[in-house]
Amino acid sequence: MKKFSILAAFILVLQLVLPVSLSASAEQSSEAFNYLALGDSLAAGMNEKGEMGLGYADFIAQYFGIQEEPIQYNKGFAYPGYTTVNVLNDIENNVSKPIFNLDGQSQQTVTIHEAIKEADLITLSVGANDILKNVKRTEAGDFSYDAAGVLQAIQQVSANYKKIFDSIYALNPDVDIVVMGLYNPYPYLQDATMQEQLKALVTTINNSMKTVVEANEGIFSDVSALIAENTQTFLTNPNNIHLTEAGYDAVGMIMMEDYFAAILADLENEFTDIVIDEAPFTDIQNHWAKEYIDVAYYYGMMKGNEDGTFKPDVKVTRAQAISVIVRAFELEATKAAPFKDISQYPQDTQNEIAAAYEAGLILENGGIFNPKGQITRAQLALILLRLSNGFVGEEYVPETIAPFKDIANFDRETQVAITFLYDIGVVDGTSATTFSPKDNLTRAQLAKILVLAMSEQ
Repeated sequence: MKKFSILAAFILVLQLVLPVSLSASAEQSSEAFNYLALGDSLAAGMNEKGEMGLGYADFIAQYFGIQEEPIQYNKGFAYPGYTTVNVLNDIENNVSKPIFNLDGQSQQTVTIHEAIKEADLITLSVGANDILKNVKRTEAGDFSYDAAGVLQAIQQVSANYKKIFDSIYALNPDVDIVVMGLYNPYPYLQDATMQEQLKALVTTINNSMKTVVEANEGIFSDVSALIAENTQTFLTNPNNIHLTEAGYDAVGMIMMEDYFAAILADLENEFTDIVIDEAPFTDIQNHWAKEYIDVAYYYGMMKGNEDGTFKPDVKVTRAQAISVIVRAFELEATKAAPFKDISQYPQDTQNEIAAAYEAGLILENGGIFNPKGQITRAQLALILLRLSNGFVGEEYVPETIAPFKDIANFDRETQVAITFLYDIGVVDGTSATTFSPKDNLTRAQLAKILVLAMSEQ
């Protein structure tokens, strides 16, 4: 797996909590994320009518905010009828094909080697056509298959997958690869015995593919159960084995969820292995927040004082809180903030306040920021909610408001903000029924909240 930043981990945690798409702007990176789709007609986008449309790869591209951010996407090497042999031949011969993205086929061409080398993520759906060569279906709808031929084809698909992975990694050893599993393409056959055989066959093929994919550090997405449970929506044409647009959308979502889950698991292992150096502050040795302060210092989120202290119980001002959050999430300003009362602060601090304003974390409020005012727990919750909404591109809507009686008189946005942090486990109440939203935040509390917000712990 690629090595993602702590910021990316936070974004991915939010993705699993919020049913919305990932926005590339969340990583605040000028380098475009590059997604390449390889495979057969499922990646190309052939639908239940036998026409080319949106396939699962297109929906994955949309999840990445492809239309809003400079993310590169290409499904030009996905082709109806492709087998594992075809994919291997394309790579071995370094074929050149037009780029095909959400805007359609372009005039620009690219070699498959170049496309693989530039990719951050590759999805692959191929193998079904290798197997279907051994399957026969008459005009009357009768179905049969050559068991020996199918078994040999399964073995060959596994061997070819190993070669495909080796070829891809030889060109790009850091790329992430997500493979779509197979599904029963004939759910409308009335023969119960044949349906059981098909179910067993799909399971066998998927298990074989999963073994080789995971052995080569890939991510396998088993979509067979999802499609089997929704055949009337996802496979509406009994005479066509291709999915509907709704089916492709659902498959794309599962593949992305599996991708995010694998990244989070990888990050969890990384975090477990990291040895955090102790912060060099003289006044935190016996403090309850020492571990959080160590992490916040280690990752450059918070700094100490010139006298070697951290002053963990000192209240945090609005200017200090904003500076810490902007540094932690690497926000940048492109213009000055409209606040009249920050001119006496260093330029770096003014830039950080401007970055927070530009990102929508703080409002104009008649040109008054009140930088020396102490920030409250409720105000910090608002800032982090707005930060999250900006990352994922959609407002967080909780199922129910957090069970704190002392937030009932606050406006809806503040209640939602507190609920958001409560729901994702970043904050607890000061008791089972209170949040103490008006309490001022200390430096130690800020360190804890930031550390929890930027990891899944």
